[in-house]
Amino acid sequence: MGKVYIGRDGIKIDYILVLSMYLLVFLGILTIYSVNPHIENEKLINKQYIKQIYWAVAGLIIFISILFLNYQKIGEYAPIIYAVSILLLVLTLVVGRRIRGAKSWITLFHGFGFQPSEFVKLGLILSFAKFLEKFSDDIKNVKIVILSLIIIFLPAGLILLQPDFGTALVYIPIGFVMLYFAGIKTSHLVSFLIIFGIAISLPLITTYAKLISPETSTFIETLGETRVILKISIMFGALSLLMFIMDRFTNNDIFYRAMIVFLIFFTGLMLSALLNEFLKPYQKQRLIVFLNPKIDPFGSGYNIIQSKIAIGAGGLFGKGLMGGTQSQLGFLPERSTDFIFSIFAEEWGFVGTFFLIVLYILFIYRGIVIIYSAKDLYGTYVSAGIVGMFLFHIIVNIGMTVGIMPITGIPLPFMSYGGSFLITSMAAGALLLNIEMRRYQR
Repeated sequence: MGKVYIGRDGIKIDYILVLSMYLLVFLGILTIYSVNPHIENEKLINKQYIKQIYWAVAGLIIFISILFLNYQKIGEYAPIIYAVSILLLVLTLVVGRRIRGAKSWITLFHGFGFQPSEFVKLGLILSFAKFLEKFSDDIKNVKIVILSLIIIFLPAGLILLQPDFGTALVYIPIGFVMLYFAGIKTSHLVSFLIIFGIAISLPLITTYAKLISPETSTFIETLGETRVILKISIMFGALSLLMFIMDRFTNNDIFYRAMIVFLIFFTGLMLSALLNEFLKPYQKQRLIVFLNPKIDPFGSGYNIIQSKIAIGAGGLFGKGLMGGTQSQLGFLPERSTDFIFSIFAEEWGFVGTFFLIVLYILFIYRGIVIIYSAKDLYGTYVSAGIVGMFLFHIIVNIGMTVGIMPITGIPLPFMSYGGSFLITSMAAGALLLNIEMRRYQR
């Protein structure tokens, strides 16, 4: 179901995957075209619309080209792909152009630029999948797990230095989904989630406390300082080392378990200190203001409030193409990128958004089928990483527009304006189709 035979070798094309993807690209271009808030910006908006078409055509060429490659052969160059990915991110930090507070763009000629962190997502998936395939029998070994985390967090850390928290955040679910399908221990996965929870929660809790009550207690102010978090982290690190020594001498399981607990807190707090240092105040506020946008209705909460108004204004059938007041009157910022779902919902209403979400469900469903039907482990891990990437983007982007997720600047796949992400998304879709096609070949 959902495939059609082509040629004599029995290769099949998953037309549900392809059709859903290109319908989403078309709807994205149509929505970008419809955004026309001010007459003086009309040329700028038209330029965005035309650029998106150019990028979609470039993405189509890349999409077709990838189908002629054997994904297994691509995996043979995994170390080179990873090394080039890291080099690109380092180069971005050195010579990159700063846009909206993040040094995440490399400009080449005539103003043409690209965002390396988007392409590196695929680079990480392709290279990490080969690593997991090589060590698939040892994935429950702690050393292999730690090495896996280094592979994941190295590019994520470099992106965080830009600083681009939203993009860096995407690398975490990519890695975790791939580790899950590789057979990582549940206890290891839960430990990593706890570490991540500790890392992200402390800076946000202190920021939220300051927002709801500007005159915060001395304790909250002290806890929000990076050097204090580091000191607490070092304390847990010392306790973990002490438990390790005691375990070596006594071989007592209690000391081993205590060492693991202290190590989890040490790692989580160390990462928390790094986030606290590199995340700017407005970024922290954007991450927690979704809990109560009215805390800062004309600042960090403004986007969420306007987004909800736009979605609600769409009603059942919407206001029609170019009929939305939030987009046409310029109330909602980042209309063609982060909040393109809000604009689409205002123009096409509940019926339109239901159709849009069905397209995403079909695409993700076919991706999950490919994960389980891939002919080899490498294909399974690559598919898992790609599906994890898309699923995280979709859930977080739509979630932040309706006010149930923090605003992280994560774009909506195939629809949001931007060449780097559109081409990356189409290339990822081509890889899924590539894996699907080749499972029928001997």
